[in-house]
Amino acid sequence: MATTNSDPYKILFEQDIKTATNIPMVTFISNVEEFVKDKDIENVFKQLQEAYQKYKFFESKLSNNISMLTQRSKQLQESLDIVDHVENKSNESFSVQYELSEGVYSSAQVNEPKSIYLWLGANVMLEYSFEEAREVLRKNKDTVDSQLSESIQDLGFVKDQITTTDVNVSRVYNYDIIQKRKLKLSAKTEEEDK
Repeated sequence: MATTNSDPYKILFEQDIKTATNIPMVTFISNVEEFVKDKDIENVFKQLQEAYQKYKFFESKLSNNISMLTQRSKQLQESLDIVDHVENKSNESFSVQYELSEGVYSSAQVNEPKSIYLWLGANVMLEYSFEEAREVLRKNKDTVDSQLSESIQDLGFVKDQITTTDVNVSRVYNYDIIQKRKLKLSAKTEEEDK
């Protein structure tokens, strides 16, 4: 694959193929000899290792993001279930336990609820009708689920790029070993000819 780039050590990325988070796709080095000609092999290894480290960073970041979004999605589903439960008991009185802070709970008596309060974060709590609360929570859950789906796709993409980069490193390394053997063999042959 030819390049018009003035930097001969730059790893070729297919700029047109990116994920939602703009992670570039690494190009498989199909012809190692063509790829490394006119380049210092050590610099090629350095560039490949840098690309590998970047993809590992993206993998770690995306894995953490997936974990966080999965937890958030579960919390939103639990909140939707609570809204449904409270609405089903809107014509009666019941007692509940609620969390004040981590590990600290309190009890309350609820008498014929007509609305529900949602904690929005940043010290903000708003009162909503059951339908409005359900709508807000569904919208948030849909957004989180969409982000989760994109993150999972991006993680799969990044893992493919890590594999391709690993293969590229192996191919360049093997090419380098073969070239060193050929050089050693030709030096040995020249020495024998003398």
